[in-house]
Amino acid sequence: MSRENAASAANWTLAALIVQVAAAVCIGMVGTLAGAALMAVCYLMNAWAAWRLRCPVALGAALVGCVLTLLLPNGTNPDWIGNMLVNLLFLLMYLPLQRSFDRKFRALDASEQTLRLGRTWSLTALIQRGASMMGFLPLFVGQAELSAAQGAYTTLFTLQVVFEMIALLAAIVSYIWMVRYLWRARTLLKEQVEK
Repeated sequence: MSRENAASAANWTLAALIVQVAAAVCIGMVGTLAGAALMAVCYLMNAWAAWRLRCPVALGAALVGCVLTLLLPNGTNPDWIGNMLVNLLFLLMYLPLQRSFDRKFRALDASEQTLRLGRTWSLTALIQRGASMMGFLPLFVGQAELSAAQGAYTTLFTLQVVFEMIALLAAIVSYIWMVRYLWRARTLLKEQVEK
């Protein structure tokens, strides 16, 4: 894997994140089909980044995500199984990508601060996706309605809200550190290519 390929992979992964955010906005404002089309593009961009990094696990996860998004566009509003699958695909896509970048950084003797950015991204991504999956467990189905009917939050509904809050906060941290890490990757690798 050349440094040029790794720098390109960082650019593609950053661009895919922008498309992913646009897809989420489209699903909420424009419609499911537009959002699904953008998510398919996001998966393809991540697949290309994984190919550039020679990362077969991430490549496979991205391609499976793209196919499922195109075949089941309504799956972008996930139930329990859909939510679990989407979260697992993102973990299988992003964690191997981060490890591939780390291997490249270690070969360049990158600073500990740079490596810590990647570890923070990975850890918060695990927390985010894990909490998201927990919040969609079948155990929590109907708890919002039950809470409204009783006039007080049930214990299960409170627990579900906690999982959702953890997932939201971890997502914010994860994406901020992801952008910082990938920006550092593209900068360092580009400098090495120019040398």
